Amino acid sequence: MLRSFGLIGAISFGGGRAAYFHDELVRRRGWISDEEFLEAVAVSQVMPGPNIGNLAAYLGQRLHGATGAALAVLCLVAPGAVTIVALAWLYFNGMPASLTEPVGTGVAASAAGLAAAALARLRGGLGGARGAPVAALTFVLFGPLGCPIYLVLGICIPVSLVLAMASRR
Repeated sequence: MLRSFGLIGAISFGGGRAAYFHDELVRRRGWISDEEFLEAVAVSQVMPGPNIGNLAAYLGQRLHGATGAALAVLCLVAPGAVTIVALAWLYFNGMPASLTEPVGTGVAASAAGLAAAALARLRGGLGGARGAPVAALTFVLFGPLGCPIYLVLGICIPVSLVLAMASRR
């Protein structure tokens, strides 16, 4: 477990980190099922705090109890923390700005691509056909229209509830 979570912590970043967890824990290792992973993602998103830290803690706890949760979060956070401290040191000791901007742009683009790949891989996370309209509405409101997150949630949650209730009839 330490090797898997440490590797994810060392080589992943941004919103696409869930794709790394899925690939390592579901596809490569078979430690949990797709359904269990989707449940973990859902729980991590409704808990307060950073989603990816919540996901690591949830999965670590599921695999090895409280100790697993603590070690999973440590393995996930430590490599990034060391990298940020090193980059901050370089920046404050003369790293040219011409290097920092392209690196930031590349990391942001990669994180967006990984998040899109995670969504494509976890199609079941949309909840089938009834989830697609909510996902599209969320994308349009938050992306092109630039609505604040509280407004997006205020619109999409009632729409989700109505669609869910209509599909049960």
